[in-house]
Amino acid sequence: MASKSKKIVALILTAMMATAALAGCGGGKKEPSKSGTTTSQGAGTSTASAADTGDDDEEGEIIDITDANTLSVIQEEMKKEAVDGTVTLKVWCASVDLAFEKTIAQEFSEKFSGNGLTVKVDVRGTIGEDAAGGKIIESPEDGADVFNFADDQLSSLVEADDIAAVSGYLKKTVKTNNTSDSVAICTVDDEMYAYPKTSDNGYFMYYDKRVFKDDEVGELDKMIEKAKAAGKKVFIDLGNAWYNTGFFFAAGCKVEYKDSVQTAELGNDNGLKAAKAMCHIAENEGNGYEGTPGTMGDNAYVKQGFETGELAAAVIGTWEGPDIKKAIGEENVGAAKLPTVLMDGKQEQLHSFGGYKLVGVNKYSKAQFSAHMLAFYLTNTDSQLKRYGTRGLIPTNQKAIEGEINGKKVKDEPALKAITDQQPYAHPQGASVSGKYWASNVGGFGGEIVTNKGVMDDATIMTKLKALEAQMKD
Repeated sequence: MASKSKKIVALILTAMMATAALAGCGGGKKEPSKSGTTTSQGAGTSTASAADTGDDDEEGEIIDITDANTLSVIQEEMKKEAVDGTVTLKVWCASVDLAFEKTIAQEFSEKFSGNGLTVKVDVRGTIGEDAAGGKIIESPEDGADVFNFADDQLSSLVEADDIAAVSGYLKKTVKTNNTSDSVAICTVDDEMYAYPKTSDNGYFMYYDKRVFKDDEVGELDKMIEKAKAAGKKVFIDLGNAWYNTGFFFAAGCKVEYKDSVQTAELGNDNGLKAAKAMCHIAENEGNGYEGTPGTMGDNAYVKQGFETGELAAAVIGTWEGPDIKKAIGEENVGAAKLPTVLMDGKQEQLHSFGGYKLVGVNKYSKAQFSAHMLAFYLTNTDSQLKRYGTRGLIPTNQKAIEGEINGKKVKDEPALKAITDQQPYAHPQGASVSGKYWASNVGGFGGEIVTNKGVMDDATIMTKLKALEAQMKD
């Protein structure tokens, strides 16, 4: 067993060393960071085998950290990155996940500390998953060693050469234990660059089963009518581009990000159909329907809305699932794919963005081996299962998906079925939109529709849509 443990770690280490040798080189393209610190952290040439080390015949969780010999060998390698016997790693995560991620990081610290090694992990919730990739690219030397991010940032991180590849036995283990879709999301040009964490970076409809039966959440018009009769509302934030773009997708508009070019063909008949569908819904603003969260933000509004009884349904993601269950009782929470909307006289299925949350290792981390072990630990079977049990976030790990926690089977989670049913209408975020799209006024356009309660003539709509197109081209 000891010799096998050493072989496994040696292969991991070989891959990590090759990755670290590239850190700071980046083909010589890196400029000094804004802090003035240069990035020449190492020099060397990677080997062709760096991405391929490991035994392809091995299956399952090859790195068994419950095995004392394996753990000891890993600790010895981590000691080489220690300063005065201590390895210190910094992690960025979303603020709403901070408490949970700290508990998993503490487990990692306790597991790997010992044999003359102390492991400290500093988890910070100041740089969320939506911004982490950009912050790493802006100044990788000042960034976290390990960071959580949304999958649409991966291509930019790879292009900037700021994210470390996942290699050897770690790569094999991730590929074996996670769904093929999540592995594909982590892969660019046949190289794996991230660890899949959750499969629910998208949205669907949560609803109160005391107001709606399961067969009454198919058409948005009917939902709004029933909510109005119950003195409640259905919430879809049309003032947020992440949500209202689903209308443009449903109408057949081409919204694509490819080869660093953003395409958003909105100023045409399809765009007009989408906008008029939004106008039709917004006619009910404040009267069975709510289209903006005000100054609260979507998450806070949804939480409060279910707590006070104002909301009967809301389009949101799994991150608000625990709050909704707490507000109205888990037995009363239903989840379904998005409803259909009236568009050009017909009921059309609303589309959405869909994607994954990932964990990456900063290529400029001075503790590459330790950082990869932490990223692996944060996303392994047990961590994903605990993350679901505490945060309600859907795993990518196949054993976790088939597992149960706190007496509940993951497969019985209503949100998992909703995500699965919405998947045929979900668009990969990374292949659809870029920073240029988010910086445009797509969200503001939808917000204006809500403010006007849908009163906007066709000519005005078309003028505004063409202006949005122009913003993408500038």
